[in-house]
Amino acid sequence: MNSDGLPLADMCNKLNTWLETVRRLDGYSGPVVHWWQNCLHFTGAGLDWRYEGIIIGYLNLYKKTGDEHWLSKARRAGDDLVRGQLVTGNFGNSRFELNPYTGGTPHEASCDLALLHIVVTLREEKREGWQVYLEAARRNITSYYVNLLCDPETGVVMDHPRHLSFVPNKAATAAEMFLLLSQVTGQEEWMVQYGMPTLNAVLSHQVQGGSLDGAIHQLSVGRRCDNRFFPYYIARCITGLLAGYEWSGKDIYLDSASRAMAFILRHRYQDGSFPQVVYPGGRANRYPQWIAASGDILRVMSLLVPHGLTPNPEPTLQWLLHDQEPTGAFRTAWGFAAQCSQRSPGSLPEFRDLLPVAGWNDKVFRYLTGLWLASEQPATNLEPIHLSGEQDVFEAECVFRGKRMHYFEDSKTMTLDQDGKIQYRWVKGESWAAVCAPPLLGK
Repeated sequence: MNSDGLPLADMCNKLNTWLETVRRLDGYSGPVVHWWQNCLHFTGAGLDWRYEGIIIGYLNLYKKTGDEHWLSKARRAGDDLVRGQLVTGNFGNSRFELNPYTGGTPHEASCDLALLHIVVTLREEKREGWQVYLEAARRNITSYYVNLLCDPETGVVMDHPRHLSFVPNKAATAAEMFLLLSQVTGQEEWMVQYGMPTLNAVLSHQVQGGSLDGAIHQLSVGRRCDNRFFPYYIARCITGLLAGYEWSGKDIYLDSASRAMAFILRHRYQDGSFPQVVYPGGRANRYPQWIAASGDILRVMSLLVPHGLTPNPEPTLQWLLHDQEPTGAFRTAWGFAAQCSQRSPGSLPEFRDLLPVAGWNDKVFRYLTGLWLASEQPATNLEPIHLSGEQDVFEAECVFRGKRMHYFEDSKTMTLDQDGKIQYRWVKGESWAAVCAPPLLGK
């Protein structure tokens, strides 16, 4: 339960209810805010890493309750990916904060992972229809990852067909994808030729010894690493490293995963949050601090427990659970107002802190549904929550560029206004924001 005693089932269902408000016929939509840049104007369905958490979350609910409703939702989301696959094998709108473009990493690998999890569930229960999901995943993996992103000599997954850049967290997600494809098909070559060489490249980006021991560089170009260490993205590396340990049984991958988590926890703040970036010498960019995305860090902590490691999730769990809004969504972050200055962000959240994003909330959804699945809390048939009435509305004072504003969300809209003048308005289900003032676009 959370600090208010709300059962996991209710938290999961509230978040499921919010996800339905941002769903349209072709998928899960809405604006995106990120450390790198924002995608506020385009709000159409994004076939990106949001599908990993959404699909696996629904499969978790199905396994916990046995209710066909949740399996249907997982398959519906899988069908979004199948229908949205392009002739190139890529998925449309797969670049998250760079949407509506395609070819996003790790986003397409996350879509493949989600599709393969559907395959596993359907085949375990001897159900029909799994082949279409396997074919979509294999088509993307072959045409995009193997033919365009994998180095033809080493098999290592690079980050761009024409650039010599390597991004460990994105590569680690691809390694997970190769492992699951090998397990599903019985064809070991996917992991042998591509997955393990890629994970070995991740290992080569990990710091050995000193105050940064266990940290993993964010990226490299050629032989040059960038000396930036993002705790969140290092957590995303750990799942791939554990996949390498599962495949090979070699302790080097488990040791790497445990040292990476030790680095993350050494930099956890007392309130359970984490810095955005850590640099050599101990300097850190504290803001913005992820809230919804911390679901991924918590999930990784739980994955390490069966291996004899006992990271304490409680501070981070409370950091996360404090910020589920009445709509069911979780806030994206705290401190976007201080992203440039790194001074105290003040007492009010920034607009982007409040703005819920499907591709961050999926991380919470996967974690909470997995937590419920593994818990002793009873499996109940969840009653759908219908959004209507005041309890489903969220509004709060916030700031943007130092100006005080008012944020409002209900089941139909997300709106930001300043002294009665609308600065941002998205009508849920629409492909573009109805209003997006130039300052929100960085102009």
